[in-house]
Amino acid sequence: MKKTLYAISILSIITLSTIPIVSANSTSIGLGIGWGNSPYKNYSSKFYPVPHIDYDNGLFFIDDLSAGIYAYNKNNQSLSIGARYLSNEFKPHNSDNHQLRILDSRHSTLLAEIEYSIDTNFGSFSSSIGVDVLNESNSLLANTDYSIPYMQGSLIIVPTIGINWANSKHNDYYYGISHKESSRSNLHYFNADSSFTPYAEIGAQYLLTDNIATFGSVHIDKLTGDATDSPMVDNSIVTSIYMGISYKF
Repeated sequence: MKKTLYAISILSIITLSTIPIVSANSTSIGLGIGWGNSPYKNYSSKFYPVPHIDYDNGLFFIDDLSAGIYAYNKNNQSLSIGARYLSNEFKPHNSDNHQLRILDSRHSTLLAEIEYSIDTNFGSFSSSIGVDVLNESNSLLANTDYSIPYMQGSLIIVPTIGINWANSKHNDYYYGISHKESSRSNLHYFNADSSFTPYAEIGAQYLLTDNIATFGSVHIDKLTGDATDSPMVDNSIVTSIYMGISYKF
């Protein structure tokens, strides 16, 4: 949502229009529901709650599952330092594949992250680097993306394209097969290398009143390289969808 609000701010300048729910110091909270499939073999897709909190006072921000402070934030540019919850996980009992059901669990973790963003008349660009601080996966992740908003009346649509890079430790944790796992599951040993994941997303917000809005998003990842070659994986397209309602104070 932080990137979306940046993009909307630039659009507001270009169109010389304003939207009551979008302001630099506004705070919004909300709740929604999401659905996502999985790249893992015979793994259950799931519904899950989507809590929403968006707070930004120009020095400190909370953006749903991330929070941080700004080291620099002016002239349509920002450099922030913060933390983000990485929801990746693998729970063996959620797979109907008998070989995957006897593998080890993979857990979600917390990333320490540095992000740079810039807003221009042509859209918003951002890049980030994050590292696992809980020593679950020893992940090192890098991301860059570009988004441009479209506004029509009470409707705001923000399409985004981007690409993620994950190091070999991240991929090996979530997609690799250890020698011990191989011996008990008969899946071949697999040591995953780093890979890129391009993605596309379209987010939307519709203002019902000055304080109440509905929101939603469709996000599609395309796994490549060793992430798709893993014996655990049979689906290289991962889709997540969510929608909800928020209230601005």
